[in-house]
Amino acid sequence: SGELKDYIINILDRVYKYQTAYNECLYELFEAGMLPVYSAGFIDLKKQYLTIGINGLNQAAEFLGITCNKNKGYEEFCNLVFTTIKEENTKHKTKKVMFNTEFTPCESASIKLYNRDKKDGYWVPEDTNLYASYIFKPNDTEISVLDKFYLHGNNFCGDNLDGGSAAHIGLEEHLSDSQYEKLIKYAAEVGCKYFTFNVPNCECEDCGFIAKQPFTTCPKCNSTNISLWDRVIGYLTKIKNWSEGRRIEQKTRVYHGRHTVYSE
Repeated sequence: SGELKDYIINILDRVYKYQTAYNECLYELFEAGMLPVYSAGFIDLKKQYLTIGINGLNQAAEFLGITCNKNKGYEEFCNLVFTTIKEENTKHKTKKVMFNTEFTPCESASIKLYNRDKKDGYWVPEDTNLYASYIFKPNDTEISVLDKFYLHGNNFCGDNLDGGSAAHIGLEEHLSDSQYEKLIKYAAEVGCKYFTFNVPNCECEDCGFIAKQPFTTCPKCNSTNISLWDRVIGYLTKIKNWSEGRRIEQKTRVYHGRHTVYSE
């Protein structure tokens, strides 16, 4: 763990230099009157965080032989990574710069970085085509909805990911009010502060009918000209408009059925 901590700190030192230089550029633009949003008072440069982004945590753990689920080894790995970054963020804070940490979506970068590493001969997992941005693996069929909340809760994250760590809970269809209530209460119990329920939407391109569950034939006009909507990471958009890499990844995502979540 000591070697891993030193490795992370070495990388962070380079990131802080880049972030500090970027921040100085912002100050130069501000002083030149080129940042009207800042000069108008909507944003304060001194209160703006520079974000240390995490992407590919799952793959880093797997490279070290750690399984990415609810187990002590993975918990210790995550805590080491997260606490190290938070400690270094505090050390590098100045009057002009503050740092926070979050899981970054890296919509296209996650694919580019994966492909670059694979081309350069580094180890990459074969069960995905990009680096993930969750503590759980979005293509793992063995992880329950409750475990996904738990992994994004106090024991794994604590308050270390102060910039955000969204747990996107993929569902085949909307749950009952009772099921949602139980899941939200469980999220609060385990300390999962930031999550969303992701239910794919279907749209008929001919008549415009929209449903909250997938269909292949429009129940309104019988058209088969159908578009499926989903979240790339944050925004709900048409899957057919995604990059090729993201469309491949979407097909591997796990969507939980109502019967697998919580009893009614």
